[in-house]
Amino acid sequence: MRVKQLKANMSAMKMKHEITHEQLQNEFDYYYSEELLIKILENNLITKEEFNKINKLNRLKFKPLLGPLMCDNP
Repeated sequence: MRVKQLKANMSAMKMKHEITHEQLQNEFDYYYSEELLIKILENNLITKEEFNKINKLNRLKFKPLLGPLMCDNP
């Protein structure tokens, strides 16, 4: 088996992503709302279906950076 070393322009490979204050606040708000939502679910105040709907709405509202990777299950 032959291994070929690839050299690339490192500056082109680096992805610069600076988080704004607003994005950071949205991340915090989403995290906090998710923690509260889980507690509400654990206390049987909402159903799992309601949890999923609210969580989906929170992802749309707060747009967390990892939102697309998150599933609907607590």
